[in-house]
Amino acid sequence: MPTSRNIESWQQVDSRADFATYLRFLAFDCERACSGQDSEASTAQHWTHRSINGFLWGWVRLLGSRLDGTDLLHEEAPGQPGWRGLAYQLDTVRTTPPGFNCALADSGTKPEEVDTVRDLRWYAASLATDFARDQRERQARTDRGEWAGDGGSWAHSTLNDWLDSWAAWVGANSPLHAQLDPVTWRSIALQLSVARIYE
Repeated sequence: MPTSRNIESWQQVDSRADFATYLRFLAFDCERACSGQDSEASTAQHWTHRSINGFLWGWVRLLGSRLDGTDLLHEEAPGQPGWRGLAYQLDTVRTTPPGFNCALADSGTKPEEVDTVRDLRWYAASLATDFARDQRERQARTDRGEWAGDGGSWAHSTLNDWLDSWAAWVGANSPLHAQLDPVTWRSIALQLSVARIYE
């Protein structure tokens, strides 16, 4: 699903192809910010998070603010954020402080159980908790002198690689991709579940 558009703003996102391009931009920008490259660039200063679980906990906080009425987010239709709305969320999450919540952390919500923004919030918390567990297990293997490469439940350990993997999957085509339009809270959960393992 190639596109020739150069997309560096959520306002430019109108389709799945645009969203994949925007995710690639975010991955590149995150890599610059997290590695300290080009730290004077204005975009590189807009990354509160340096880890996948920090980013996901920021998303949990953002979705919670939508639920309590302090931020209505950007939706193309009630209950359907659309590609532009999803891009808006990711842009906003870059600078949203993490919102760790013990009750949410142990929810165990599955992507197929997501129907509402509240469900997506629970699922994002489940993913954040799972990523932190995966990283602890990898570190424990390393500390024991064991090989810590393959075997984790997450394909990537850095935020920019995860965003890039998400972009690659969203930009591809398969029968499963037909479930992504229109963009609903459940289709976002499906994207996140695949981005966790996609290489």
